[in-house]
Amino acid sequence: MGVDLHKTSHVLFFVVFLPAVSFGIGWLFAQAIPHAPFWVETISPLAAYGLLFGFFDKVVWHWPIFRWLGIVGTPDVRGRWLGEQVSSFRDENGKNRKSRVMMEVTQTFSHIEVHTYYHNWQSTHTAASCWPIDGQVAVVIMFESEPKAAYEGNAMAHKGVIKLFEVAPGRLTGSYFNANGHYGELSFRRTRFTLHHTFEAVGRK
Repeated sequence: MGVDLHKTSHVLFFVVFLPAVSFGIGWLFAQAIPHAPFWVETISPLAAYGLLFGFFDKVVWHWPIFRWLGIVGTPDVRGRWLGEQVSSFRDENGKNRKSRVMMEVTQTFSHIEVHTYYHNWQSTHTAASCWPIDGQVAVVIMFESEPKAAYEGNAMAHKGVIKLFEVAPGRLTGSYFNANGHYGELSFRRTRFTLHHTFEAVGRK
């Protein structure tokens, strides 16, 4: 994620195009205010670049044109996701335990933050990023989980890693493993772009 100067598309966009537009804005500013102090004329192109980059990074990075131009290659996983987790942990009937999970993702061009919510568990994610794996871009999440106060089982707090791939727009699938020796599969579908920071279901908007 972020600017990669090894990519020609990034060099052309971030090193050539955005600075050119920024200097153009600075020139227009100087024409509009011809008697501005010299330090204002110096700062204005830099300020314009900062504003343009910030606008791209936080607002328009996910527009299809930037993917078509090769500037953005990471999947757009913003929003709230409803998922199912199938664990190697077996219940009292000897079946793999299935759990409902809600995942919420805040994403910009340069940053991604992920939180998952379970009925009896709460997770704190220490790191999340997008990495090329086997020819695809994966969302890789390192997490710490601990049972909620109301949990009556004997599981302990643990750390682990989740790896997710986009299989279709609004669909993610992948796997996880944790330090307790358990592993499993995950599948998600996006339900909305707004976040609610809770496991509980919310009405559709």
